[in-house]
Amino acid sequence: MNRYKLITVIALFAVANISYAQYAPLNVVSDTKKVVATEEKEISIKELSWMDKSKMEQEITSVSELAQTKIGSNIRRDLSDLHTLQRLVNGNWIARDDYKTQQAMGVVLGNVLLADFPHTFEWKVYEDAVGRSRALCVKNTKECLFPVTMLSRRMEIGSTPDVRKIYDDAILLMEKHLPKLPYDGGIMYRLPRN
Repeated sequence: MNRYKLITVIALFAVANISYAQYAPLNVVSDTKKVVATEEKEISIKELSWMDKSKMEQEITSVSELAQTKIGSNIRRDLSDLHTLQRLVNGNWIARDDYKTQQAMGVVLGNVLLADFPHTFEWKVYEDAVGRSRALCVKNTKECLFPVTMLSRRMEIGSTPDVRKIYDDAILLMEKHLPKLPYDGGIMYRLPRN
C-alpha cells in the first residue's frame, strides 16, 4: 500500500469515528446496559389517624401555652390567631432551629383557614414521593395547602414571615375552590373581617 492510500484510509477512518461520535449518546458504557427509570410514587390522600389528630391538638395547646406565657394571648381558632402568631414571630420567642414549635404554629395557621372555610377544606394526610405530610385539602380533590410548613420554611432561614400575607396568599392560591358571594361579590368568608 502506498503512502497516499494509507493516508486516505486513515482520514476516512477518522471521519467515520467523528460522525459516529456526533450521534452517539454521552456516558454510555455499553449498548447492552439499560437505564432504569425511577418510578414516582403516586399521590395518596387519606384521613388523619387518631395519632395525627392527637398530635395536632398537642401542638395547638403548646402554641397556646407559649402565647399565654410570652404575650398574654390565647389561641382562639379565629382571625385573632394570625395576630397572635405574628406577635410570637416578631418577639423572637421561637428559636430558628425549633422546628417543632414552628410547625405547631403552622397547624394553628391551618386551623384558621379551616375555620374561615369549613365547607371547603379538611385536614388530610398527603403522601407522595417526598414523604408524608399533614395537609389542608379541598374536599374531594387533590388540591392541598401545607400550612404546617408555611411558617417554618421561612423561619428556619432566619426570615420574619408576614403571617397575614401568607394567610391571604394561601386563600388566593385556592380562590377557584372557595365559596363566592352572589353577583360577583368576591370570596365568601365565614370569619368576620374588621
